[in-house]
Amino acid sequence: MKGYIGTYEGVGSIGIYGFEMDVRSGEMSGGELVCEAPDAKFLALEDGVLAAPVKRGEQAGILLADVRGRSGSPEGEKEEVLTERVASCYVGMDGGRLFSANFHEGTVSVYRIEGLKAVLEKRTLIGEGAGCHQVLFSGRRMLVPCMELDEIRVFERDGVFAEAGRIRLPEGCGPRHGVCDREEKRLFIVGQKNNRLYCFHMMEDGKFREAWNLGLLDGTEESGNEAAAIRLSADERFLYVSVRGADIVVVVSLEEGTGKVVQRKECGGRHPRDLVLAADGRFLITANRDSRDLVSFPVDQGSGRIGEECGRVRTGRAVCIALEE
Repeated sequence: MKGYIGTYEGVGSIGIYGFEMDVRSGEMSGGELVCEAPDAKFLALEDGVLAAPVKRGEQAGILLADVRGRSGSPEGEKEEVLTERVASCYVGMDGGRLFSANFHEGTVSVYRIEGLKAVLEKRTLIGEGAGCHQVLFSGRRMLVPCMELDEIRVFERDGVFAEAGRIRLPEGCGPRHGVCDREEKRLFIVGQKNNRLYCFHMMEDGKFREAWNLGLLDGTEESGNEAAAIRLSADERFLYVSVRGADIVVVVSLEEGTGKVVQRKECGGRHPRDLVLAADGRFLITANRDSRDLVSFPVDQGSGRIGEECGRVRTGRAVCIALEE
């Protein structure tokens, strides 16, 4: 299995890196630069097209690279559009469009994808410093967690992208990333600042009602600990959340209709950002920014628990992982 690593810019960290994982053992290799793209701190991969934020001097924008039919290197087959001052912190692709969230500018942008070109269709200003951190989809709506506003903005996906509501969270929560279940009946959101996991039920009238929330740490909200990425297992029985500072992955069981922490496992490095489930959920990979590595672990699919390290690659300041289908 091939994958790509998005990185923060820094010494020895200048773009998108590649790796491979043995789907039988979880062992990994690679970690070398495959595409120079400063500040490519989030990745999206769909139909052989890899998308990432990019920074060029005083400008920033979106990079699209074609990785189809090549040996893992998109270099030389890419296009860029520079329409921002600061690189976005999130990109995602869906239905022929690319969506980006810009944390510092407080904007959400919608691009139409034409081959390897991203054509800006609409940019919505939520507010300078709003902390827009993701764009996720729920049926005909898109949801934007705004960390500094303690709310999630809801927009229609009808081509106009008009605002359709807001989901309020507790003050000081800092909603960062979320995930929806397949039937789009449940929305799970992780709070970076208070290290709590929130579950909302999606109602027939399009509104969201909080069902429960859960502390990810052992009853404390220690300063310096910050929840980051969240992933849902394919069978929707478990959630996995990375927590910086504590440098752990928290495993949450959903089997009893509510959330229950079943494991807090060391991430294998320092400052975990993204994590992904790979190879039918049998392995979990963490991206550790400060130790500059990816680490893989086996996953017991019966209990959801994470085993001992089975693979590692050194790389740039890793913050995001994208896997080929």
